[in-house]
Amino acid sequence: MKKFLAKLAVTTMAIAMIFGIGASVNTAQAATTPAKVTGLKTAVRDDDELTLKWTKVSGATGYQLYRYDTSTGKWKKIKTTTKNKYEVENLKSATKYKFKVRAYTKSNGTTTYGSFSATLTTYTEPEEVENLRAPSKTTSTVKLTWDKVPRATKYQVFMYDAAQGKYVRQTTVSGTSVTISGLDSGTAYKFKVRAYLLSDSGKNKYYGDFSDVRKATTKTATTTSTSTSTSSSDTYIGTAKAKSIALTDAGVTESQVRDLEVEKDKENGVVVYEVSFDYNGYEYDYTINATTGKIIKKEVERD
Repeated sequence: MKKFLAKLAVTTMAIAMIFGIGASVNTAQAATTPAKVTGLKTAVRDDDELTLKWTKVSGATGYQLYRYDTSTGKWKKIKTTTKNKYEVENLKSATKYKFKVRAYTKSNGTTTYGSFSATLTTYTEPEEVENLRAPSKTTSTVKLTWDKVPRATKYQVFMYDAAQGKYVRQTTVSGTSVTISGLDSGTAYKFKVRAYLLSDSGKNKYYGDFSDVRKATTKTATTTSTSTSTSSSDTYIGTAKAKSIALTDAGVTESQVRDLEVEKDKENGVVVYEVSFDYNGYEYDYTINATTGKIIKKEVERD
């Protein structure tokens, strides 16, 4: 009996070697199907890129990331990676995007894919508000204007509150201009504006970067004097001369600057001309004595 069993074992081994059965047992093992990806989320958001992150899948060789293409109505693979994080670049600002990801394993030349994650619907931020201006001021108001931000839903306007030591939101508007009222006369204020995008559901807001800070000073309230000793307007140098003094000091010509403004005002009982303009990325502000033409104050700040 023992001899018979030994012969049977030898015969079985020989058959296996002839037909390659033993080799197929070792190589035909299929790759393990990876688990479904979970935790897909937006880790970092900007106006032209999104950093996506998801939970690692145990045993996964890598991951395939897909984005929905609204122009074709189909999902398109945009990245194969071994990491559980990817930065999607060159996106449109203030725009909705959809993503999904799946894991895969490779074994003996065979690739096996897991199930796709739940679809992530996310948004890029709006662009930064540019060219915030204060084109007109009164004794109690400042008008602000700025460039339109593509696809933005609305804009939030903030003013610096010295008492609180921070910027406080004043209003939210749909357009690209607003007049802030109830201000003190002859007072300097600081403003900044940001755009936001409202999600389709209306539950989430995605904010863009704040504009550069814009400083604006309300006009000084003046009283009419009946005294005959008060100097007449004939003693003032005039707006044209004040403008020329400021431009000459800055070393520029009127044709080279933007948003040139000249206003007559009164500071500490002295009549002055306030001259402001933009040149080469900087804002120039001059306070010039209206009688003598002397430059009382000069400020140059990056626009």
